[in-house]
Amino acid sequence: MLIFAIVVGSTYSGPLTVLVKVVFVVFGALQFIGVFGLMHESAHGHLARSGRANRLLGEVISMVVGTSYPGYRAAHLTHHARFRTEADPQEVIFPRRSAPVTMALLTAASVFGAPIFLLVRAPLIAVKHHNVVRALWGPIAAVALYTTLYTVLPSAQSSFLLMTIVAGSVLGSLNDIVYHQGLVADNTLRASTSFDCDGFGQMFLSGANRHAEHHAYPAVPGPRLVKVSKILRDDFLARGVPYERSFTVAFARRFVTNPLFLPVARKSDPAKAER
Repeated sequence: MLIFAIVVGSTYSGPLTVLVKVVFVVFGALQFIGVFGLMHESAHGHLARSGRANRLLGEVISMVVGTSYPGYRAAHLTHHARFRTEADPQEVIFPRRSAPVTMALLTAASVFGAPIFLLVRAPLIAVKHHNVVRALWGPIAAVALYTTLYTVLPSAQSSFLLMTIVAGSVLGSLNDIVYHQGLVADNTLRASTSFDCDGFGQMFLSGANRHAEHHAYPAVPGPRLVKVSKILRDDFLARGVPYERSFTVAFARRFVTNPLFLPVARKSDPAKAER
């Protein structure tokens, strides 16, 4: 579907050309986010019964995404284990910084957070724990892949591919920031937003839209989280889990009420908001 979007979007020249190209850029960007979603599932061991097969699939997908699979996996699993603490490598609001610095980081994260984490943060984490070849195989293979594509593809296709990846990176960052930012700054379910857009979530996010459920039960594969959510909905609402219909509405609401997505003050929680 990603290839289809690039081919059609780059060659279309009929009525409403600009509109159609924009639609296919966005559609292709969502496919690119979907590829990342598969890597996320691989990091949790959900793509194959065999651990070896699961890792190999993750390595191949990381080449398309342009990141280090072992670095991403280590960072993401630590994000779950040390959520909203100083040890969480995916958390922007930790370690504690001055308000202006935090605001600047959150503003950048809302637009460029995903590519910065995937292209810079994950490889650096991998280098700390693996030899250079193992750590940087994904980014090196990605450079080779996209250099080859830009060499062999016509300029229209290569330009459209670049626009699609940039759009995917921005949309991915906008999606990602409303999972946790603008919520309480503690390690509870209240710090994770769950989204009811299950069609979108299954097609492009591998079920990660059910994010509170995902944090509570990371061993459950994404496509099964819809059923989990139905079972847990009342309990999660009692624990203060924020539910939203869509990422766009959630982003707009938080941007209007909290433009810099700073953590909100803690409120009393009768259920004690256990993880």
